[in-house]
Amino acid sequence: MRRFIGTISLCAALILALGSSTVLAEDNLHKYGVEIRGGFGFYDMGDVTPSVESMQAALSSAGRSSTLDLNDSGPAGGLSLLYRPSRHTMWEIGYSALMDVENRVETNSDSTSGEIDMHGGELFFKGHVVATITDALHLDFGAGFSYCNANLLIMDNFGHRYYYDAKGRAFGLIGSVGLELLLTKHLGIMVQGGGRLANTAQYSYELTPGQRTSLSVPGGSRPMEVNLSGVFANAGLRFYFDKVTKPIDFSR
Repeated sequence: MRRFIGTISLCAALILALGSSTVLAEDNLHKYGVEIRGGFGFYDMGDVTPSVESMQAALSSAGRSSTLDLNDSGPAGGLSLLYRPSRHTMWEIGYSALMDVENRVETNSDSTSGEIDMHGGELFFKGHVVATITDALHLDFGAGFSYCNANLLIMDNFGHRYYYDAKGRAFGLIGSVGLELLLTKHLGIMVQGGGRLANTAQYSYELTPGQRTSLSVPGGSRPMEVNLSGVFANAGLRFYFDKVTKPIDFSR
């Protein structure tokens, strides 16, 4: 774990240094861009899995048979703003929506005896080093920092415990490797794989209007944690343009 953190931090520092270097400061047609993407993410899930298993254990103790439906993955989508000061460097600030990951325990008599649904969001900043394999085919290596939040919906019908819209957050690290094919000067398609390191904690929920209460692990006294660390894969489109605004004509 420490090696992973060190590697991502070193890559981010190296990219920051390269981005400010005059060595790579070549003219670049694709100076500004927008990326639209969709994909899939896999997560560690932290306390979610054992919490659902504890719901099943409570049912078993009461003599009720049940089945588990455990998941550690879900769809994702996002939008990024790109800035390429040179042909071989790129900055990216973006947002990714981490969509529903559902874990539940079910019995034959009840439609859902226990359920924990998680969805979240990730705001990130990355620096990239871009290698031009050909004029149209580019390979980029990115690393940076992220801020993650996650929302939980916990329903334990057997234990009569219900927690709605519980929120947790964390700062983390993110890294990626991507391949881009330029279809035109202003349009490219990309595929990307990567990983993140972020463990959301400090969960709280609104027990009464305007008052938030710390959330513990269902059936326990320890604070709830949801580990979003894992890998992801994306595909999408990048739209490029070389100017943000039209030049001012001072001759008028």
